[in-house]
Amino acid sequence: MKKLIAALGLATVSWVPTAHSAETLVVGVENIEYLPHYYWDGDSYSGFGADVLNRFAEDEGYTLTYRALPISRLMQAMVNGDVDLKYPDNAFWSADLKEGKSITYSAPVVEAIDGVMVLPENLGQPVESIERLGTVLGFTAFAWMDRIQSGAVALTENSSFSGMVRQALAGRIDGAYANQDVVRRVLTDIGMEAEALVFDEGLPHSVSNYHLSSATHSEVVEKFDAWMAANPDVIAELKSKHGL
Repeated sequence: MKKLIAALGLATVSWVPTAHSAETLVVGVENIEYLPHYYWDGDSYSGFGADVLNRFAEDEGYTLTYRALPISRLMQAMVNGDVDLKYPDNAFWSADLKEGKSITYSAPVVEAIDGVMVLPENLGQPVESIERLGTVLGFTAFAWMDRIQSGAVALTENSSFSGMVRQALAGRIDGAYANQDVVRRVLTDIGMEAEALVFDEGLPHSVSNYHLSSATHSEVVEKFDAWMAANPDVIAELKSKHGL
C-alpha cells in the first residue's frame, strides 16, 4: 500500500485529534527538493514548510495528506479545487490563472529572497557583468525578465539545483538565480563551503513571502493564521532548526 501511495504522489500524516473533529485535508506541494524550505522525496514531505504544517495539524486535530505535483500542474490543481490547500503560494504567482477566482492567502509564513549567487571574487560587479544567468526549470527570474527579453542576458535552464550550482562554480554561467537559502544548502550537500557562492544584493533580486492558500477552505486558512499568531515561538524554533 505504501508503494502505491508513493506512486500516486501522496503521503499521509495523521495526528491524534484534539477537541476538533478530525478532518482530512489534501495539501498540494511541489514535487521537488527545495531544502531547507521543503522536499518531496517520492514518499514523504519534509523541511521547514512540512514542519509548520504538521505542527498546525497536530494542534488543531487535522489529518494532512500531501499531494506532490509538478509546479505548473500544482497551481492549476489548487485553482480547480483538486487540492484543499497549497503550500507555498503567493498572490503574484500565476496571477493570470487565478483571475476571477476567490483565493484565500494566509499571513506570511516565511520570507524568501531570490537573487543571483556569484563566485566571491565576482561580488559587487555591475549588472552588465551577468550575461549568462542560470535558473531551474519551472522557476522564473522575474527580476531579470526585462534584460532576458531584450537579449542582454542569456538564460540557462537546469533540471536541478545541484546542476545549476555546479555550473556557477565552474564559471559556465555568470550567476545562479535562485533562493539563497536553497543554494547554500545545495553547496553543503555537495561538499562545498556554504559561502562558495554568495548572494549579490546589488544585482536585481526579489523579496517575497511564502503563504498557505486555498480556493475552497478559507476557514482553514483563517485557523492557520490564528495558530501562527498564537505560536510565534514555534515558528521561530522551526526557522532556527532549518537555518532560516
